[in-house]
Amino acid sequence: MKRAVREMPLYPSEAEIARELLGPNRAGEWRGLAALLERKGLPTVDPLFGGRYWPAVKAYLDRRAGLVNVAVPSVPDGEENWSCLNEGSRRQA
Repeated sequence: MKRAVREMPLYPSEAEIARELLGPNRAGEWRGLAALLERKGLPTVDPLFGGRYWPAVKAYLDRRAGLVNVAVPSVPDGEENWSCLNEGSRRQA
């Protein structure tokens, strides 16, 4: 029998991710797996939203399974600073 697929929230809880990825019988393994996979690029829990961004988690798992060959950052690297473009970066004519 085919399992009904429900739509995941953008920032699901760790329990929701565990059930979705591992099923109810193995959900308790998620904490250890997540710690291991974070070192390899699994998106971390966003402190503002309290969950992992689900589309990024799915993209990570697709790349890990060899379905996609594109690397994307797993965490934001900080706020952009464009002021350096106005200071001394112009070529002298």
